Amino acid sequence: MTAFRPRGGAHLLYNLALGTALLALSPAWFPWAMLSRRRRINFPDRLGLRMERIPPASGRERIWIHAVSVGETLSAAPLVRRLRGRLPGVEILFSTVTVTGRDAAEKTLAAETDARFYFPFDLPGIAGKFLDRLRPDVVVILETEIWPNFLAECSKRGIPAMIVNGRISERSFRGYARFRFLFSRVLACLASITTQTEEDARRFLALGAPPAAVTATGNMKFDVAPPAAGQSPLHALLKGDREEGTRWLVAGSTHEGEEAAVLRAFDKARSVDRSMKLLLAPRHPERFDSVEELCRREGFETVRRTRIAREAGETLPEVILLDTVGELPSAYAAADIAFVGGSLVPKGGHNILEPALYGVPTVVGPHMENFREIDEIFTDAGALCKVKDAQGLASLLVRFAENPYAEYETGKRARELLAAFRGATERNAEIVERALSLRRRKSG
Repeated sequence: MTAFRPRGGAHLLYNLALGTALLALSPAWFPWAMLSRRRRINFPDRLGLRMERIPPASGRERIWIHAVSVGETLSAAPLVRRLRGRLPGVEILFSTVTVTGRDAAEKTLAAETDARFYFPFDLPGIAGKFLDRLRPDVVVILETEIWPNFLAECSKRGIPAMIVNGRISERSFRGYARFRFLFSRVLACLASITTQTEEDARRFLALGAPPAAVTATGNMKFDVAPPAAGQSPLHALLKGDREEGTRWLVAGSTHEGEEAAVLRAFDKARSVDRSMKLLLAPRHPERFDSVEELCRREGFETVRRTRIAREAGETLPEVILLDTVGELPSAYAAADIAFVGGSLVPKGGHNILEPALYGVPTVVGPHMENFREIDEIFTDAGALCKVKDAQGLASLLVRFAENPYAEYETGKRARELLAAFRGATERNAEIVERALSLRRRKSG
């Protein structure tokens, strides 16, 4: 780890540009922060104005893990649990940037972490203030959070900082490359950089990361496992109906414009096979009412998940609207075929690994930019069904209705592929543990 001198020319230029931008935008910046309820929640914390929420040094060894938002938090969960099992006496601190990320951490990691808080703004003085209060022994940053001031303060204090599960998209790489004179020095502060792919590793190296620090360990998203399906009442409900001959299409994380396409495709498939039923799970809870209205307008007998006991009796209707949070993985576990939303409309797609874990044939549209690597790997292996548009979705579902076993091999290949890629979390945990051990020896 090379010390990044806080008064170095590149660093001074970064802070000068940062300060100039803040001054120029200050008339709008504060109202922008205060007019949003979500930003009001985390803004003062990130400025260091509520340091009483930051746990002071306790005398025990500490690992500080940082994830930006929900996706990174869920990716970090297996790593947190692995470190908790391997290092029971070490405190694990967890920070996020967004409110939704913090909420996800509270729901999924409260038992495995000793504190959860917001990450500081990368402003001179604030990062050091956080580090002096927390006194971590190792800092672990998920994916691609490259903050010059924060990493400079870690380097100045001799705190090993690392990026794990790192990735740099082609677009981001082009942007970073324009400022290589800065990022090469910042990356030299890092004790290690583990990446999702070899291409990500090459991009970090091209930006000036020390070759000895960079290792491609794989994508920790492949290690994310949903909760045991058998513990969910919804899984039992769908499975019971399935045992009576129902074939379930589960359409998860859908966005506006996709539900209508799914319903019409489902209608065509159901005209071939009346045993097919649909569980529809909109991505955003605020859309539950409008999606329920759409289902009824399209002529489907529909019931909300939360009202099944009252309205459905012993026979489940054609369409179940999933209006709860956290049950979608259990629904995938009982599915015969799955559609993962955000992909027929340009939203970048959502994670296909949950249905893949259960060997469920999975369908996506053309928009999978947010999961480019996973999409390419599964597509190349014939482990993912791709359609170009709503018409393609309808054709595929009709084919499935005519021959439910036609896509069986796709689901089987997906499950086998996922099993082959697992292990990145264990490799990253070993690297974090080695960094802590080295820090311990140096301190002793």
